[in-house]
Amino acid sequence: MKLNIGAGKQTWPEFFCIDAVENVKASRPLDLVHAFEFEKDGALKNPLPLENEIAEEVHSYHFIEHIYFWEAENIVKEFHRLLKEGGKLVIECPDILKCAHNFINGRTDQMGMWGLYGDWVHKDPFMMHSHGYHPATITELLKSAGFKQIKILNPVTHGARVARDMRVEAIK
Repeated sequence: MKLNIGAGKQTWPEFFCIDAVENVKASRPLDLVHAFEFEKDGALKNPLPLENEIAEEVHSYHFIEHIYFWEAENIVKEFHRLLKEGGKLVIECPDILKCAHNFINGRTDQMGMWGLYGDWVHKDPFMMHSHGYHPATITELLKSAGFKQIKILNPVTHGARVARDMRVEAIK
């Protein structure tokens, strides 16, 4: 099984797609509507109602930056729980260093401001960013959850914005 957590409108047919809300632009309905809830200290109140080690792959594109860092620690542990031994985690998110560079160079659009803060146009808290990552910080986060063979690559989704985003692949 392949999971797509935080699917948004990317509801690919070969994935079991999960998100907090249905996206009207999605090609098909979500397989599971699930909004993660956290305790004040970041503990996950409501893990996904899926068995341990159910997935060969967990993909999560432009989701992790929408939750606080102290919550993200528990989300990546949840990803780890869901993966079979040797399974692959794939995350894409803005690289905050690239975004800051873009902003300093006058980019106040999706390449700069949106990468840093999220998309305020929708006036939706789900679209705002709560934390930023760069290769070293996301690598450390994944290592602390037990992932290995962590690679930082160029993005392939969301318009493959190489000048803003990064792709992270890791193995359980």
